[in-house]
Order: sequence, then C-alpha cells, then structure tokens
Amino acid sequence: LKEVFRKQLEKAEYEIKKTTAIIAEYKQICSQLSTRLEKQQAASKEELEVVKGKMMACKHCSDIFSKEGALKVAAISREDQGMESDDEKDSLKKQLREMELELAQTKLQLVEAKCKIQELEHQRGALMNEIQAAKNSWFSKTLNSIKTATGTQPLQPPQATQPPKEST
Repeated sequence: LKEVFRKQLEKAEYEIKKTTAIIAEYKQICSQLSTRLEKQQAASKEELEVVKGKMMACKHCSDIFSKEGALKVAAISREDQGMESDDEKDSLKKQLREMELELAQTKLQLVEAKCKIQELEHQRGALMNEIQAAKNSWFSKTLNSIKTATGTQPLQPPQATQPPKEST
C-alpha cells in the first residue's frame, strides 16, 4: 500500500513540475511578446512622427492636413460634394430619360416589324393560293388536251379560275 501511495505521490510531483515548467515557459513567452509589441509600437510612433514632420514641412501637405492628422478640407469638400452630387443626380436622370426614350423607340420598331411580318405572311398566303389555282388550271388544261389528243373524252371548255379571296 505504501508503494502504491509513493508511486502516486511521485506521479503527482512529476505532473506539478511539468505544469510549473509549462507555466514558467508561458510567462517567458508572454513577456517576450509584450516586449516585442512595445518595441514595435515605439518604432511605429517614431515613424509616424517622422512622416508627420515631413508632411508639415511640405507646404501643400500642411495645407491639407492638421497637426492631428485629420483632413482640413473635410468641411469644404462636403459642401462641394453636395453640389457635385446634385450635378451627378441630374446627369443620371438625363441618362435615364434618354434610355427610356431609346427603349420606347425600340419597342415601337419591334411592333412595326411584327406588323410588317404579319402583312408579308398574308401576302404569301394569297400568292400561294394563286399559285395553287394556276397549277390546278394548268394541270386541268394539260390533262384535257391529252385526253382530247387520245380521243378518250370529248373536248370540254377549260374552267375559268377565279382568284382566291384574300382572308384578313
């Protein structure tokens, strides 16, 4: 029993040492990262101050930016932006009207084209009827002349063909 207890105690001590080592390593890593972060922040601040100094030394840049780094022309540009926005809206409205007019013209052309197609189809139908009537008349005349020549049937006057009535 003592042996089991001793093994458990050794195991617990080993786990404590292991956990303590991990904690110490974690603290060291955190400390190193904090130091690195502070150095980077300091370097960034210095670099920012150098850039600000150069900007303030430039006449053009110093007119645009304040010492805090904010734009000075923000209030002025908002007023100009309002006028530009109105001009842009007017321009867009004009473009919209032009596009609507173009769409209406295109629709009108489409309707006109459909009407023309329908008219041509009616004419085609009428012509097909006339052609069929002419074929029937020619075939009938040819058949009658063949029959007359062979003497199988007495001569009959050809039937007058009437042009077909156009349907609307």
